[in-house]
Amino acid sequence: MFTGKIVRFNKNRGFGFINNGEEDIFFFADSILNRNDFYIKEGLVATFEIAPGFKGPQAVNINIQEEESAE
Repeated sequence: MFTGKIVRFNKNRGFGFINNGEEDIFFFADSILNRNDFYIKEGLVATFEIAPGFKGPQAVNINIQEEESAE
C-alpha cells in the first residue's frame, strides 16, 4: 500500500494523478473505493496500490482521506 497526494483531478473526464513523493501516477475515478467526485481535489491524501495500466503504472484501490495534508 502506498500513500500520496492528489496533484490533479479532472472531474469532467474522470481521471487524475497522485504523487507518491517520487512520481505522478495516473488514476481513473472509478478506482476510488470511497468515491465522491464532489470532494476530490488537489491536496487530498490518498492510500492506493499500483497496477500495470495501458501506458504504465496506475493507482488502483484508492482510499481518499477527507482532510487535506498539512504540508
